[in-house]
This record gives sequence, C-alpha cells and structure tokens, in this order.
Amino acid sequence: IAEVERVLNVLDGAILVISAVEGVQLQTRLLMRALKRLRIPTLLF
Repeated sequence: IAEVERVLNVLDGAILVISAVEGVQLQTRLLMRALKRLRIPTLLF
C-alpha cells in the first residue's frame, strides 16, 4: 500500500469499484482510509 499512497498525492479524485459478489476487501478498506486521510474526493461504485 506504500507505493499506492505515493501515487495518491497526484490525484484530484478517485473512483472505487466494489464487487457485489466479493464485497469490500481488506485492500479496499486500506485504500479508503488513505483517501480519507489525504482528503481526496472519492466516489464508490
């Protein structure tokens, strides 16, 4: 997740796609926390 967090600094916004079959996975939760911490507007789909 460290590599991903470095890339997040250049984003203006993010779209997270959640699988209806698999549900929310650990990586998704970690990414959502990082997006919130960096105050990046996020759309869940």
